Amino acid sequence: MVLQMPRPTQRKSGSPFYFRTRVPADLVERLGRREVSYSLGTTDEAEAKRRHAAELAKHHAHWEAIRKGPQPIPMRTIMALCGEFYRDWVTGLSQEPGEAGVWQQVAAINAAISDKQGEERQAVLGRWYGASADGLLLRHGMLADDASRERLLDRLHDTVVRATETLSRRAGGDYGADPHEDRFPAPVRPVTSPEKGSDEAKGKTLTGLFGAWEKQAKADGKPAATIRDFRQKVDDLIAFLRHDSIRDMQPADIVRWLDYLRDERGLSGKTIGQKYLAAVRLMFSFAKSRAMGLGDPTEGLRVKAPKRQTTRDRGFTDDEAKRILSAARAGVGVSDRMSDHMRRAIRWVPWVCAHTGARVTEITQLRRSDVLTVDGIPCIRITPEAGSVKTGSHRIVPLHPQLVREGFVRMAEAMPSGPLFHAPGKSAKTTSGRIGGWVRDHAKVTDPALQPNHAWRHRLKTLSRDHDIAGEWADHLQGHSNPRAAEGYGERRVKALYREICKLPEYPV
Repeated sequence: MVLQMPRPTQRKSGSPFYFRTRVPADLVERLGRREVSYSLGTTDEAEAKRRHAAELAKHHAHWEAIRKGPQPIPMRTIMALCGEFYRDWVTGLSQEPGEAGVWQQVAAINAAISDKQGEERQAVLGRWYGASADGLLLRHGMLADDASRERLLDRLHDTVVRATETLSRRAGGDYGADPHEDRFPAPVRPVTSPEKGSDEAKGKTLTGLFGAWEKQAKADGKPAATIRDFRQKVDDLIAFLRHDSIRDMQPADIVRWLDYLRDERGLSGKTIGQKYLAAVRLMFSFAKSRAMGLGDPTEGLRVKAPKRQTTRDRGFTDDEAKRILSAARAGVGVSDRMSDHMRRAIRWVPWVCAHTGARVTEITQLRRSDVLTVDGIPCIRITPEAGSVKTGSHRIVPLHPQLVREGFVRMAEAMPSGPLFHAPGKSAKTTSGRIGGWVRDHAKVTDPALQPNHAWRHRLKTLSRDHDIAGEWADHLQGHSNPRAAEGYGERRVKALYREICKLPEYPV
C-alpha cells in the first residue's frame, strides 16, 4: 500500500494554496480537533510546496513535544527566541517607524510594566506577551514548563524595551549600528525533517560546513567575535531559506536573501556585500580549498554599494565635541535609576574616546587592570582578553595629560577589580549603544549624518594630521592595521607614543 504524503491543496484554480493535515489519533482528544487547515498565503505552487513542508515539519515537532510533555528551556534558547522576536519586530517597523512621540508613549508603558512585582507582574506579562511566547514556541516545536515560560515572558519584555529604544532612534532618523542585535545568540535552528540518505543526513549542510570552517578558524587564531559574527550571518541565511541543504541552495535563493536584507531589513549595500554575502561566500571558498566537492551558489554574485553621499565631515566639530564633553562632565541625563557602571560610562567614555580615538567598545570593556603605568606614563591597555578587539591584537595607549588631570586615572584606581563600565556578565556593546543614545538625547548632538560613537575616531585622525602626528603613529594609537610590510618590524615604545599624544591640543571645556 502506498501512503500519500500531505500536500498543498487549492479550493479552486487561482485561489491560495492551503495547508491541511490530520492530527495524530493519540492527540485528537488532547488538542480537541482531528485536522489542521489554514491558508499558506500564496498562489504559487512551488512556493506553496516549500511552505507546506516547513509547516508540516513544525507541526510534527510540536506534536512530539506534546507527547513528551512540558520541558525546561535553556536560557540560551530563550534568548535566541527573543532575538527572533526582536528582529521580526524591528525589521518590520524600521522602514517607517512613525513619530518619535509614539515610541515615547510605548516606553512609558514599558516602564509601567517593569515596575510591577510578583504575581501581578506575571499576570501583566502573560496578558502582553503570552500569545507571542506561545507562537515562538510553536514555531519551533517546543512546549515549555511553567518556569521556562515565565522566564521567556520576562525576557520578551526586556526585548521589547530594547526594541523600543532602537525604533525610537529610527524615528529620529538614526539608522546607525544596532547595539542590541549582537546580544542575542544565533537563531534557533529551523525545524526540518531530513530523509535518510539526504544531504542533511550525510552532513552536506551549511551548518556542517560552518563547523568545519570554525575548527580551522580557531586553529588559525581568528578572534571569537569574528567567528560569532560569521555564525550569525550563516544562521540568518539558514533561517531565511528554512533549510540548510547545500544541494538545494541555488544562486536564485541567495539573491532572494540579499534582496530581503535590502528591502525588508533595510540594510545598506555595503553591509550586505561586505558582511552577509562575504561570510557565506567564505564558507564555500573554504569548501573549495579543502576539495569538498561542493558547488558554490554565491559564485559571480555581487551587491552594488553606491558611494555614500556625505553632507558634512564624519568627525565631530569643535563645538559638538565641546558640547558632549561638557555634558559628560556635568552628568547631564544621569538619573538615580542608572547603575553605577552606567553613570561612570557617561562620565568617562566620551572623554577617553575623545583623547584616544579608540573604538567605543574597546573603551566600554576596559577593566580596572587595563589602567596602568608604563615607564612612569599613565596608559590604558586595549586587549582581546577584555573583549572584542577588531584587529585581534593588544596595544598600549598613553593617556593625554588633560584626561589624567580630569581624574580618569584616580577614578579607575579607586574601583575594585573587574569591568569599569558594565556589570560582570553584561555586554560592553550594550553600554556602547546606550552611550550613543545619550549623545543624541542628552548632549543634543542629533545630526543623523553622524555616527555618535564612531565620530571620535574620525575626529582624532583629523587632529593627528593637523598636528603633525605621522600616519604610522596615528594608526597604532587607534588600532588601525597597516598593510605595509615594514610596519611589522620593531616596537613602538610608550615614551614615543606619549610624545605624539602630547601634540594633540586640549579641549577648551
